[in-house]
Parts: sequence; structure tokens; C-alpha cells
Amino acid sequence: MESETLRDIVSENRELEQKLTKRNEQYIFDLKKSLVAANLSEEAQTLALHEILPHLVEGQKSGKTARQLFGTVAERTESILNKPEELPESTPTLMWLDNTLLLFGVMSIMFSITMMWSKGKSQPLGLVTLILASMVGGYVFYLMFKYVWQYDRPGVDKAKRPSWIRIGLILVSAMFLWIVVFAGSAMLPPVVNPILDPIIVIIIGGIALGVRYLLKKKYNMRSSLVR
Repeated sequence: MESETLRDIVSENRELEQKLTKRNEQYIFDLKKSLVAANLSEEAQTLALHEILPHLVEGQKSGKTARQLFGTVAERTESILNKPEELPESTPTLMWLDNTLLLFGVMSIMFSITMMWSKGKSQPLGLVTLILASMVGGYVFYLMFKYVWQYDRPGVDKAKRPSWIRIGLILVSAMFLWIVVFAGSAMLPPVVNPILDPIIVIIIGGIALGVRYLLKKKYNMRSSLVR
């Protein structure tokens, strides 16, 4: 972490500590001693206190003590020392990739099963159609997350949400593009857009879902479709 940012956090911590009650002030004092005894680095101590102090000051307004909020000093020390490693935030590219693989897997399996049940009466989809439709559809759902769904999460500043007119124009345009790609690619000749046996398509779709599962675990990929 940059030294300037760390200095700002230290300054904020000091300001918050000045607002503590005597009992909570003693709790923080004992917690600091416990963290030092555990050989936790100064930076890690500063960040740990920065997570606690705002909630502690806020809790005081309703009469809650540090022990009620965070348990004993020993319990809090243990939770700080054994805090699970935070995974990096999913990037827009990874989110789009996750959406694409999920859509491709689901559509491949769903359309193939439908075709087998209808005994060839339903219109088969070519491999290129499935790929392109999944890619564009994945981006459409990313846009829906970016402009709509993410503002429903707790703690997100809803004031930053764009106007509904702008959101509507973006999403309608994206949906129109999705329909055009879906319909247009379906008109490509079989030599470019091969129609495979439904069983093979189901296997390919299953592989796509498996790859998604592995990438999701490795890169913390977040989906716009499964919230």
C-alpha cells in the first residue's frame, strides 16, 4: 500500500479513536497490545483497526460496546490473524467471459435437448450462432449489471446510477444487437456455421460449464446472470 494512503488511514483511525467511550477505548488499547504480541505488522494493524473503528463509533450511538460488536479481545485478535485472503474483484472482461461461458453452456444443452425431444422438428442452431449469441448476450448481461443490478447491492452509492433514459437507450441498443447477431448468424451457410449432432453440442456445452467452474474458482469470476 502507498505510504500516503496509509498515512491517511492512520489519521482517520486517530480521529475515530478520539470519539470512543472509555470502555471502548480500553478495548482498542488491549486489542493493539494483543496484535503487537502476535507480531502483526504495523500496516496490517492499521488496516484491521480501520475496519473496526467506524463500526465501533457508529455502534456507540445505540449503546453497543466493542465486546458486543466484535467479541472479546482474544476472539477479535484470532479473527484478524486468521482472516481469509480476499480474492481480487472480478474485472469487466472476466465478468463478460463468465456470462459467455454460462450462456453458451446453458443454450447448447437446452437447444440440443429440445431438438432431440422434437425429433428434428425444431430449427437447429449452428455452432457459430451459439458462440456469437453467447458472446453478445454475455456483454448485454454485463451492461445490465453495470448500469442496474450493481446499484441494488448494499453499500453502493445509488447517486452514481446513470439516468434511466440513458440506461434504457444503452440496454435497448444492446438487446437489438443481440437479436441481430442471433438472427443474422443463423442465416450463415453450414460450411461457416456447422450444425453438429445434438449429443456433441451437449458435450461441448458441458465442457464450457466445466471450464467456467474452474476459471471461477481461480479468478473469482462474477456472473451477471447469477446474483
